Amino acid sequence: MIRVIITQIVLFLLPFLAFFVYRVATEGWTGARVAGFGRATFFLIIAGGLLVVAGFIAFAVLGGQDQGVYVPAQYRDGVLVPSEMRSPDN
Repeated sequence: MIRVIITQIVLFLLPFLAFFVYRVATEGWTGARVAGFGRATFFLIIAGGLLVVAGFIAFAVLGGQDQGVYVPAQYRDGVLVPSEMRSPDN
């Protein structure tokens, strides 16, 4: 779950990073400062949001392979049996 959250955060911040790299490349380090909330920032937020939605769709389509059924830890005859992932065939 944490992998999905970190991936979504990175996808959202990617357009901002690309814009920052563009500003540094064209105007140098002193020109790379953000002057305020402008039209470019608005479009960066929209682009970041679209990347997050695309990431959710990609995780839903590509990341949904079942690895099995989770069986929680349980006591059997006074012995703790650890949790396991059983194949869906069983």
